[in-house]
Amino acid sequence: MNKMAKYKPFGEVDTSISGKLLYLILMDITDENNVVTIPQRRISESLRIAKSTVSRNLRRLRDAGYIEVVAQYDDYGGRAPNKYILK
Repeated sequence: MNKMAKYKPFGEVDTSISGKLLYLILMDITDENNVVTIPQRRISESLRIAKSTVSRNLRRLRDAGYIEVVAQYDDYGGRAPNKYILK
């Protein structure tokens, strides 16, 4: 099998290059249920891009139906990292 074949469907993803990269990274770190819980700050630091760029691209991926974003909260009602479900 061609090593690049698994990336071919992402050429169809209707978003920016950074959005496609973000989607590929999320896909790579999901569990067996296509779910990943990760802070946006960790993504932005890892990719060395602004957190606003990460937020914007996650919103675009959500709006296009590629991911579902589930807000999470800790035991005291504070915000916890979102859960991302890839479709």
